[in-house]
Amino acid sequence: MNARDDRVAATRGFLAGSRAMLRHFIHRRIVEFPDFQRSLFLAPHPDDIEIGCGGTLQKLLAADRQVRLCYLTDGSAVGEPARDAHFAVIRRAEAEAVSQRLGLPSPVILACPERTFRDPARRADITALVRAQLDEFRPDGVFLPWVTDQHVDHRYTNLLLADALRGSSHTPTVCGYEVWSFVPPGLVVDISAELAEKVALIRLYASQFEFLDYAHIVDTLARAHAPLAPGATACEAFCAMHTQGFLATVDELALDDPAGCDEVLLTPPPTMP
Repeated sequence: MNARDDRVAATRGFLAGSRAMLRHFIHRRIVEFPDFQRSLFLAPHPDDIEIGCGGTLQKLLAADRQVRLCYLTDGSAVGEPARDAHFAVIRRAEAEAVSQRLGLPSPVILACPERTFRDPARRADITALVRAQLDEFRPDGVFLPWVTDQHVDHRYTNLLLADALRGSSHTPTVCGYEVWSFVPPGLVVDISAELAEKVALIRLYASQFEFLDYAHIVDTLARAHAPLAPGATACEAFCAMHTQGFLATVDELALDDPAGCDEVLLTPPPTMP
């Protein structure tokens, strides 16, 4: 592929993403909560679920739906490597505190070391752990970070779920949630009444406030989505896909590309005036 072909492919990819965003927005469904009996919430790191789904999670629990929280890594790689053991212990305790506040059993923490999470040699083993969660819990809905989220671990989690679903009998609806990227908002939940508690859940991850004010991010994002539902003051948005659509989407993307993307988040755009 020459340089022009690369540009054409990039343009087509950008346009396809823009069209998907608009089509989901136009045809969005506003629901009280996603109509799943058993919802498996997957996240590579403790706090991702609460950022993306904290309000919807509350509504499912209030409706007596079955919920399981599953964190794939130990969440340790948020500072210098010398502090990994410290953060692994702290973030487990914080995740436990969230489940306790929600009245849930202890979360499933697979505790894969975060710095080797995307090691190709570990892919089959982690996939087997994810498949075991599907086999045991048998969810009809799975929530995980949006498939093109800016964080590479978030994208990679989609690859692992796709691996786990292939060749299995499981056909859940897959709902991509927002952490570091907006999703095509095909499914919208009004969380006006749940926002304060969602922020309180995020504050239980006190260790992360050393780096960013996540409470402000969560509050601002939810309020920014309020126009998606008439009369709402806060919303959560999801991109919901049936299993085959999810697998086809993953097939189109290079989710095992090891390239990182921290510069997208931590430096200003080079075109900014």
